[in-house]
Amino acid sequence: MKLISLLENTSHAPEIQSRHGLSLYLETAAHRIVFDFGPDDTFLHNAAELGVDIAAADLAFLSHGHYDHGGGLPAFLQVNDHAPIYLHKNAFIPHWSSATRYIGLEQSLKTSPRLHYTDGVTHLGDGLTLISGAPGHRFLASSCAGLQMEQADGSRLPDDFSHEQSLIVEEGDICLLVAGCAHTGILNIMEQAQQVAGRPMTHVVSGFHLCQPSRGIHEPEETVCAIADELRRTPARYFTCHCTGMPSYEILRRELGAQVSYLSGGMQIALATG
Repeated sequence: MKLISLLENTSHAPEIQSRHGLSLYLETAAHRIVFDFGPDDTFLHNAAELGVDIAAADLAFLSHGHYDHGGGLPAFLQVNDHAPIYLHKNAFIPHWSSATRYIGLEQSLKTSPRLHYTDGVTHLGDGLTLISGAPGHRFLASSCAGLQMEQADGSRLPDDFSHEQSLIVEEGDICLLVAGCAHTGILNIMEQAQQVAGRPMTHVVSGFHLCQPSRGIHEPEETVCAIADELRRTPARYFTCHCTGMPSYEILRRELGAQVSYLSGGMQIALATG
């Protein structure tokens, strides 16, 4: 199984462009998958530099309804004419980070026949399962405060992240969890994933939402250390990125050592157990 970071806040090589956002490419025995699209079409430039043919992808997933993961969706639809795109049924609810800053998806896309809406647990076959609505309240990020979702009457409520979904990929001994920002808490999502898969994750790829750079918010060191203590108890290898933030990543690396790595744009990883 091969994982390539098409786009992230940082770049692994000078020819790879960086943006605030995330886009991943995953190649399994059965599928070529794009997971998230970044904020614009930059992931296409990077894919070409990395030798990834986006037009040949046969499945795509959107983790949640924020622009930094779904802003590149129109570009994907233009380049790829066949891959179904799975996203949560609430992904197109308008999302805001302040009174005037819209951070949601392009609303004109929501009736596209290419989009397939999900809810709860969705088994897709070939070892692929989508999960959403993670229960539990362990270490919910304070950096999510201020994010809002618009109601039908135009009023706004705190974002409940009901639009967030994660992907479980099972292939042989590998049980991989791919999440976008883990707004509902990476520990809660992992617990749900283990219950659905019936076994622990061997690999986890996700931002942990331990910061909100635009507002200068970072989770306290004691919170990051407490999360690291929980992650240490699992057999998983962690590849984190994007909304984890470098200050929090450095704490995680100090606490977890080689169990955690940072996934910069352009990095390519062959996933294996053992």
